[in-house]
Amino acid sequence: MRKKIKDFNPTDKATLILRLSDIQVKKTTANADYASMLGFDGMELIEVKIWSLTDEKREVLKNGEVYELNGTMKDYQGKMQFNVSDLRMLDDSEIDKKEFFEYAKLNEEELKEAIIDYINKIENPIVKKIVFTTLKQFFTDFFLHPAAMSMHHNYFGGLAYHVYSMLRLSDAYLEVYPYLNRSLVYGGIILHDIGKMIELSGPKGTEYTKEGNLLGHIAIGSNIIYKVASDLEVEKTDEFLALHHIVLSHHGLMEYGSPKEPYIPEAVLIFMLDFSDSRLAALEKEVENTAKGEFTDQISAFERRRFYIPKL
Repeated sequence: MRKKIKDFNPTDKATLILRLSDIQVKKTTANADYASMLGFDGMELIEVKIWSLTDEKREVLKNGEVYELNGTMKDYQGKMQFNVSDLRMLDDSEIDKKEFFEYAKLNEEELKEAIIDYINKIENPIVKKIVFTTLKQFFTDFFLHPAAMSMHHNYFGGLAYHVYSMLRLSDAYLEVYPYLNRSLVYGGIILHDIGKMIELSGPKGTEYTKEGNLLGHIAIGSNIIYKVASDLEVEKTDEFLALHHIVLSHHGLMEYGSPKEPYIPEAVLIFMLDFSDSRLAALEKEVENTAKGEFTDQISAFERRRFYIPKL
């Protein structure tokens, strides 16, 4: 039976089959090249290092591919690390690669049905038309796209599942605070991260595109919906102005990369929902891999804090 990350201890020699992602070539203090990346065995992630980085090894490294790797386990600052001596890319005839990718809790069709249902609940005709027309141009890929490279919802269907989670959370707020405009909340949630369709390359071997690196998803999303509104000749309406503001302000604070802070009630709610869902989803991953009575690994979304899981 094939061994997993959990089957090894520090100093063990190991052979693992992993999907590699977030591959970066860096320099040691001695100015030698090494590769740093993440490896996923279908259940857990582990930090992977290749210290003796030859040209041959560098050429075979590709984000999103599955490899057989040999090396040694190491305890680095209380966390397991895999130092690789050699590796070989596997092809589709050798292994079912699907088990080495993460997927949303709902499948593609379920996410489509759920989000279309929310679009149908948008009563304002201008908001509904902007949302439908914008989503339509990305419809084929939207329900498979990730929401991030590593921070949260970084898997097949992650973007749509993040949107779906926010929509479900918003219903409770809309029930308690009926002064919030339901059409703007639903429309703003569906469109808030639409720029990630261009910012990120896709679910397999996710990387930032050239546009993603130079512009970021907020600027890209702003441009996308402005073009849609202009084509529909509704760019002067309050409906578009409000949706545009939500896209620009959904990170909430300028120190979080938001070009505008929220200045309408619906934008405040969407910032809160986006912040909470992204952080709690990142925390969920670590909680699921942490025994009760133990601390999680450091979590980037929480400034690398570790959380204790009570024995309850």
